[in-house]
Amino acid sequence: MKTFEDHWEQLREKGKTKYILVHGLLLWGVPMSGVSTLYLHYRGGIPWTPMIYYSIPIFLLLGLLVGYILYKYLENRYNKHH
Repeated sequence: MKTFEDHWEQLREKGKTKYILVHGLLLWGVPMSGVSTLYLHYRGGIPWTPMIYYSIPIFLLLGLLVGYILYKYLENRYNKHH
């Protein structure tokens, strides 16, 4: 069974930028953009076009921020154990 340290060492070898892009942008920003657009269109009655122009850039930028914060958090957690 892999420990947190083993898993994190493998992820951090790939680099901070790749981690932020994959885990923040692709795995958080893209799905959140899609979910928010669908939700606001069907529940809020907002047309597709304005939602796409606003939600995609906002959630992609937030995804970068989430990826950065997550990387820092996991790096600090790793450093406390070593």
